[in-house]
Amino acid sequence: MKKKGVLLVAHGSRKEEANRELFSHLERLRQYFGHFPMEAGFMELASPTIDEAVRALVEQGVKEVVVLPYFLFKGMHTTKDIPEMVRESVNRYNSSADVRLLEPVGAHPLMFDILREELHAELSPSATIKDVAPESIEQESMRIIDGYTRGWHIPDRVRPIVKRVVHTTGDFEYLKTLVFHPDAVRAGVDALRGGATIYTDVTMVKSGINKRYGHSVVCALNEEGVKELAEREGITRAAASIRSLSERLDGSIVAIGNAPTALLTLMDMVKSRMVSPALIVGTPVGFVNAREAKLVLEALDTVPYITNRGFKGGSTVAAAIVNALIKMAFEE
Repeated sequence: MKKKGVLLVAHGSRKEEANRELFSHLERLRQYFGHFPMEAGFMELASPTIDEAVRALVEQGVKEVVVLPYFLFKGMHTTKDIPEMVRESVNRYNSSADVRLLEPVGAHPLMFDILREELHAELSPSATIKDVAPESIEQESMRIIDGYTRGWHIPDRVRPIVKRVVHTTGDFEYLKTLVFHPDAVRAGVDALRGGATIYTDVTMVKSGINKRYGHSVVCALNEEGVKELAEREGITRAAASIRSLSERLDGSIVAIGNAPTALLTLMDMVKSRMVSPALIVGTPVGFVNAREAKLVLEALDTVPYITNRGFKGGSTVAAAIVNALIKMAFEE
C-alpha cells in the first residue's frame, strides 16, 4: 500500500489570524490521525506555500498526496489551479507520488449543519411544537431523517440500518461515520434467518436487542469463570468474556458496543482462526483504543463487519444495528 500524505490547502491571507485557523485544523487532524504525514500550504500571500508543503511530504516518503482544499465552493482554484500547482511541485522534486484531489470543504453535506448552528440562536425562540399522533411519531421521525439524507449517497442495502442508528441516537454524524463490509448486510440477515445466536460484550447491548422472534441473545460477562480469567490474565472482564466463548462464536453475530478490549480480543481470535463469526458489529465508545480498534476492524477482510469511525458509538448504536438487521430479516 502506498504511503499517503495529506495536503491541506487554503488561499492565504495578508491577515495572520486568518491563516492561523488552517494551522489549528492541521494540528487537530495530526492529533486525530496520528502517524499519517500532514502538511498545510497556501496558494499565495502566506507561508508555507503549496510547493514548500509538497516538498515536506515528499521528504517524508509520501507516494500519494491527498489534497483537501479548504475552500467553500468548486471553482478554478479547486478544479484547475491547485491540482496543477501540486503536480508541478511533485515533479519538481523528482517524486513519482500520485495526486488525489478531494472535494472542497464547502461541498460536504455537513455544511448544512454549520449553517444551521449559525442560525440557531436567532431562530430558536420562534420554534413551534408539532402536533403528532403517538402512533405516527416513528413514521414522522423517519420522514425527517429522509430529508436530512439528501446529498448523501447511502446504498439501499444499508439505508435501513443508517436510519435506525440516526433515529436511536438523534445524531446525523452517523450518516458519514458508519462503515459496512460489502457482505455485512447479507451475512447478518442470513445468520438471523438461520437462528444464529447473538453475543454481546455488555448487558446493556443485550437488553436493547429485539427478542420477539425468539433469538438467543447472550452476554457472558457474568458467566462462571470470567472474573477469574480476567484477574489471572490481567485483562478486562469484557475481553475475558469474549475469550471464554471460544468456538461458540462460530456462525454467530457478535455485537460489541462498549468495550474496545472485547473487540480487540475478538479480532485476535479471528486472525488466529480460533473463531469465525458470521458478522461482527463493533461500535465501542470512548477515547482509549475505541477509535483504533474500529480502524483495525475496518482492515479485517476475513469476517463481515459493521462499525463506525471515531470516538462515538456505544451500546445503543450496536443494539440499533442488530435491531435493524432483525427487521430486515423478518419484517421487510
